[in-house]
Amino acid sequence: MNTLRRQIFGLPVAVLFGATSGCRAMDVGADGPGMIIEYRNLINGRSISVKSATLPDGLGFSNPGSVSGGINSRFPKWQRVPAATMATSGDHRELPEWVDFEWSEPPYPEDPNMSLEAYRALPRQKQRLEIKRRIPPAVVEEAIASKRVAQPGKVADKTLWIYIFWTPDGIKMRWAMRDRATGGPFGEIVREGGDDLDRYNLK
Repeated sequence: MNTLRRQIFGLPVAVLFGATSGCRAMDVGADGPGMIIEYRNLINGRSISVKSATLPDGLGFSNPGSVSGGINSRFPKWQRVPAATMATSGDHRELPEWVDFEWSEPPYPEDPNMSLEAYRALPRQKQRLEIKRRIPPAVVEEAIASKRVAQPGKVADKTLWIYIFWTPDGIKMRWAMRDRATGGPFGEIVREGGDDLDRYNLK
């Protein structure tokens, strides 16, 4: 595993629990793996204003609201772009099959001359992000097994993380499993996969 990725993903994060009505915080008694979501924006000069994030049954998924960032001289690699982080149990405590996102891309930094009418008139984009089929079943089972033996009210040793990125080519995703046995509040990444994002880094 890439050492740089382990170091970056090991940085402290602020976790927002139960952010939307369709989601619940990670629950030790849940029958699914639960997950922690990180949203990041890799589009320089734009913020992402998320209008909706919808599960297959019509319920809301964790919605970060607005995600700024971008690949630039301050954050030249995708691993270092600031993240909006929240915990959820997803689609009825299971991994969702997919999530439909709708968003607009206002200027970042914010344009002080932009009227509310112009902001509301920005084009809206939509994309369905497949999640469940992209995560190995063995990883999901490992996270579930860890939750089953966790102490009541405590976070399981092994947690599943989903990283969702807005890029110039649409929404991309990575996943990782962290193990608290390796140290730190959530532990280091012990398994990971998903889309290759290195092409978005500054050369």
